[in-house]
Amino acid sequence: MMKNFIELIVGDLESKKEYKAFMKKVNSLPKDYAFVFKKIQKYMWNFGYGFGEEIINLYELFEASAAEGKHVLDVTGEDVAAFADELMALSKLDGESASVVGGQVDLKKEIDSRVEQQVKIWTNKK
Repeated sequence: MMKNFIELIVGDLESKKEYKAFMKKVNSLPKDYAFVFKKIQKYMWNFGYGFGEEIINLYELFEASAAEGKHVLDVTGEDVAAFADELMALSKLDGESASVVGGQVDLKKEIDSRVEQQVKIWTNKK
């Protein structure tokens, strides 16, 4: 009974533990990646996105890109908000296609191709 009352007041403690553990991983990314990740996450919260698959996919993308030695803006492009908008649009598309088409858009492939396009654009500017 007391546990239910506490969860009602503070929320699901297990979810909070998972989230805190996840944010420790985010904070272990290079500083520029961690900073941009938190900015994107905060931006996405404004649109009702929480601790979901798109955030985990973003972390995995950042982790892999950092390991390859890429600069964070090589991944997101100069317009980080547009990158976040694209992430949210892709996750909506992902959910809709699952019910409409019966298949799922591979979000990671979509993000990777977006990243490749952005890197080409960005490197051609220099």
